[in-house]
Amino acid sequence: MSRTARAALLALLVLVAPAIAHAASYARTTTLDIDGTTFTIDVYEPAARPLGVAIVAHGWTRSRARHRDAGRALAEAGVIAIVPDLPNYLDLWGNGTAIVSLVGRLEAGALGLPPVERSSVVLIGTSAGGLATVWAASKLPGLAGWVGLDPVDRTGTGMYAASKLDAPAIVLLGDASACNLFSSGKTLANSVPRLVRSVKIDGASHCDFEAPTNGFCSVMCGFGSREKQLEAQRATVLAALELLAIARAAHAPALPAPPVAPVPHAEPPGESEVALPPND
Repeated sequence: MSRTARAALLALLVLVAPAIAHAASYARTTTLDIDGTTFTIDVYEPAARPLGVAIVAHGWTRSRARHRDAGRALAEAGVIAIVPDLPNYLDLWGNGTAIVSLVGRLEAGALGLPPVERSSVVLIGTSAGGLATVWAASKLPGLAGWVGLDPVDRTGTGMYAASKLDAPAIVLLGDASACNLFSSGKTLANSVPRLVRSVKIDGASHCDFEAPTNGFCSVMCGFGSREKQLEAQRATVLAALELLAIARAAHAPALPAPPVAPVPHAEPPGESEVALPPND
C-alpha cells in the first residue's frame, strides 16, 4: 500500500469514528435563487462539526423527496447533505450548470452555512442526476469527488465529461434494465481517470438507489427491496466519507522530516598514548 493510500485510510478511520459518535441530525427546507431560478432545497445537517458537504441530485422526473433517506444517513455520518429540486426535465446539462452555480454559492457562503471549500464537496447523482453531476464535476476542478448511483448516459456526453474529471470517483451500479440503459453507468465508470472503484449491487433495481421510492418507479424500472435500498444507502455514505478522506489527506500539510543525528567527527591520527610509571 502506498503512502497516499495509507494516509487516506488513516484519515477515513479518523473521520468515521466521530461520525458514528454523533448520529443526530437536523433537517430543514429552504429556497435559493440561482441564475434567476428559485430552487427549493432540503438541507440535512449533522449535530456536530461537519466533515464535508454532499450535493445529491435526483433522477429524471423525480424530486428531492426521493433522497430523504440518503440525506438523513449522510448527516448522521457527519456530512451536510444538500438535496435540491432540479429545474429541468429535458435539459440535463442545464441541471449540471445549476449544480455548478450551487457549488459557487456554497463557496461564498449560502443556505445559512459558512463558506465551504471546494475540496470538501462531493457530488452525488442518481440516474439522470448522475449525468448532471458528472457534467458539473468536470467543470469544477478541485472537488473532493463524484459518486454515481446507477448513472445513465443517453447521449455519450456523460462519458466525455467523465473523461475530464480530475477528482476521484466511485460508481455504484444496479442490475441491467431499460431504465439504466442496460448498465450504461459502466461506460461512465470506465471513462473516469481516477476511478476508485465501480461496484455492482447484485439484485438492486434502478429504484433501489432512491429512498423512499414510489410505485411509479417500481412499475417502470423494477420492484426493489428495502434490503437493497439500505445496502445502496450504506455504500453511498461510505463512498462520500472515503472521497472526503482522500481529499483531506491530499490537502494535509506534509509532516516535517525527522531530525538527522549529527555524525561524530573522527579524531585525527596521532601518537599512541603510553602510560608512564609514576615518579618515585
